[in-house]
Amino acid sequence: MILFKNPGIENTEETLRIAIEEMKKSNLETLVISSTRGYSAEKALEIIPEDVKLIVVTHHYGFKKENECEFSEELRKRIVEKGYSVLTATHTLSGIERTFRKEFGGLYPTEIVAQTLRLFCEGVKVCVEIAVMCADAGLVRTDEWIVTCAGTSKGLDTALVIKPSNSNRFFDLKVGKVLCMPSDYE
Repeated sequence: MILFKNPGIENTEETLRIAIEEMKKSNLETLVISSTRGYSAEKALEIIPEDVKLIVVTHHYGFKKENECEFSEELRKRIVEKGYSVLTATHTLSGIERTFRKEFGGLYPTEIVAQTLRLFCEGVKVCVEIAVMCADAGLVRTDEWIVTCAGTSKGLDTALVIKPSNSNRFFDLKVGKVLCMPSDYE
């Protein structure tokens, strides 16, 4: 595992390189990345090999401003034209209450899950979240390992190998490996 000294955008290309290296080594096909405004998606388009199945997950419409999406429509079209996918959907950790009602009876602690994952770093939380979002959208299978990349604010600084779950089976999700993340541990 690689620990970056600082979080943020300066780790984007290295995070993608680490993710792609793991995909080749482990014969994985799917790379899921978060991209709010498009920077990470642009970098992925420059770096990823053609045989990678890329899924870009954006903020949902209205996240910042009602009826608007922060992600460029022109970039969305380019990604789709290249045969990749773009998912714009509600964030899972705002909607996994059903799992907790079944497991614990009436609690709605999605923020507890989010905050617990943030104990590692913001990117770990987002990597888990986008894996579930893609499973819920039918873009990834729950019986296959994928690589997810996310970050802290802008860019990518975290990569995980994950076996996704659907949101109503959240506790079936498995994190197989942490490839990289920021840490102030010295």
